[in-house]
Amino acid sequence: MRAPPPALALALALACGPAEPVDTAATSTSESTSTDSATTSTSTSTTDSSSGSGSGSGATLTTAATTAPDSTTGALDPCDPDPCTADPPDECDGDILHTYGESTCTAHHGIAMCTFDVVDIDCAADGLTCEKGACRGLATPAAGEVIFVELMIDPETLSDFKAEWFELRSLADAPRNLSGCVLADAGVNGDEHIIVTDEPLLIGPGELLVMAKTADPAENGGIEGVAYAFGDAFSLTNTGDTAILRCGDVVIDALTYAPKTWPFDAGVSMSLDPVAWTAEANDFADNWCAAVDTYAPMNLGTPGVDNPPCSP
Repeated sequence: MRAPPPALALALALACGPAEPVDTAATSTSESTSTDSATTSTSTSTTDSSSGSGSGSGATLTTAATTAPDSTTGALDPCDPDPCTADPPDECDGDILHTYGESTCTAHHGIAMCTFDVVDIDCAADGLTCEKGACRGLATPAAGEVIFVELMIDPETLSDFKAEWFELRSLADAPRNLSGCVLADAGVNGDEHIIVTDEPLLIGPGELLVMAKTADPAENGGIEGVAYAFGDAFSLTNTGDTAILRCGDVVIDALTYAPKTWPFDAGVSMSLDPVAWTAEANDFADNWCAAVDTYAPMNLGTPGVDNPPCSP
């Protein structure tokens, strides 16, 4: 989360009501007594509010009552009692949450001016969205924000049922949550697997995330740090397939590959050239190359590590 910017000032004016005449009454003696007449005034500043992520909500403040001056004491301090104790409601500006903190009351020509410290919170920095005056939920990726960058389709000497894996890269500028998204394919398997985790499955800006058949290094070729194991619920078909990452109704990335025309083989992953890290560029076989680094005996790839550039 970014550090709060310097405090901004939000000023709300409290108008004092006009003083009513002071009633006096004379007694039968030379002594006279004056009776105060108090007037209260309430000022409300209101702006229409709108809810939902990315919309701003207006501040609404109902001030405290004030007392008009009397003939004995003269003008009263409009800041006593303090009318600035009620903070305006927090509001959203896109995914930035404006919160209002400590207030200061100053008198200006008999009018109480309320100045509130404003602290901005970037909800997106924590993978959240700003809605209805609060950081809420965990943002899932938009289309193209998380893409396929490496796939081990046909492991060698290791079981396809245990050692298939693929690698995702985030192109988003804030953490994204993949929990609840779907792994699907358009091939013979007809997979439609919902990613279910106990905790949010976050991928940060520029980060790599490996999903595999199993998270057990003894079975997946020694890969440590598998973020999610999909087991038999999803497969990368050796004879060609379309791997799909979908969140809700939004296709985040889809990759269609085929043998011979795409650079994978038994025991050789295919790796996206770093210069082609976009959801559009990874659709073309020419932007991929066969892995050359060994991660397990008889198997080449770089799971969890940045892809090396493809040779010209």
